[in-house]
Amino acid sequence: MKALFYLPVITRWWFDNVVEPLMRKIAQESDVYVLAPAPWQGTGIGMRELERCVDLPGIHWCIMEGDDHPSTRTVPEAREDIVAWVRDLAPDYVLCRSADYETVRAFPGTVKLLMEGRLEPFAPPPQWIVFEDRPLDQGLLPGLSDEERAWLVTAIAPAWTHLVERHAARPGERESVFARCGIAGDRPVLLVPLEYEGDENFFRMHSVQTKPNHRMVAELAERVGAGFTLAVTNHPENDRHVDSAPLLATIDALENVVLAPPAIGGLPATLALAKHVDGMIIGDSKTYALGAFFGKPMLRKTRFESGAWLKSYADLDRFLTAVAAGEADRPSPEDARLWFAFYMANDVFDPKAADLSAGQIFAHMARPFDRTRWAAGIERLRAAVPSLFA
Repeated sequence: MKALFYLPVITRWWFDNVVEPLMRKIAQESDVYVLAPAPWQGTGIGMRELERCVDLPGIHWCIMEGDDHPSTRTVPEAREDIVAWVRDLAPDYVLCRSADYETVRAFPGTVKLLMEGRLEPFAPPPQWIVFEDRPLDQGLLPGLSDEERAWLVTAIAPAWTHLVERHAARPGERESVFARCGIAGDRPVLLVPLEYEGDENFFRMHSVQTKPNHRMVAELAERVGAGFTLAVTNHPENDRHVDSAPLLATIDALENVVLAPPAIGGLPATLALAKHVDGMIIGDSKTYALGAFFGKPMLRKTRFESGAWLKSYADLDRFLTAVAAGEADRPSPEDARLWFAFYMANDVFDPKAADLSAGQIFAHMARPFDRTRWAAGIERLRAAVPSLFA
């Protein structure tokens, strides 16, 4: 058995918390190969990562160090050579951290992308991941029988009830939250969660929204006009690692945009605002999950698929008209509960779990839909976030 890790956009955090734990489990039952570029713009494999794995002498490392290795993050100049190398290796399973999903489609074996699995408001540990065929499809739900739907809804009921009660809007809370952000509340408020725009986020290559963020906000403010207020929340990693001066200057010059503080009332700003706004404007952000949980109308500008149950809009003018009239489509609580239940039971998992085996990893890759792992998935959530089931 051969397993290949293809890692063009691997960061230190992803290596330490996701890839290395998976490598250690898979190496117990399979030959492990790693194909990755040398370090560049916060991504790649260097001596640091190799030294972390000195106790795994069976790992076969292939580090791409040629002048063209930076291109592997987006459109590889040596794509044909990469594909030929992988085909010659003939791995049974390929685990990828890659924004360039077109190249990996040509790989043999069972191929899956490693993507973030932690979603608010369930908020399991940050290292939880999902396997995907495309990087930024969101909210997809397979056909389920009535019996399967009933099982999922029942299994998630304690956690769902707890979260609904925890985040229920209290009298006067909307006005208080808006006041803390400087939002007058005299017109519809649209939440705009910004995506991370650090150099290592090569998934931004797929965005159809204007880049960088400050230009997108300015363009959006002009499009929505004086009839709406845009409540912008910055990505936490932007606050830590990205120069905020252009964003602050842009918003300061706009009369229909406010920038929320990082936290409001002890909650992340996006979570605190999501339940009170009249709609959300997102691209490929994971904050679609909050829109689903709170039943908010959403405009999603993307090249990827969105679950039909999300009822997200693709056209800005149609979205604005519907929100202004109070007639916008929105996901129902029943749809959201079913989807979250399926996601937690079937999709997401912890690469650091002590009882996770190579066989389980391979089975998860080979069988994206598997009823037999649902009970364990719910129990894993219960163990990780016991307060949800208290």
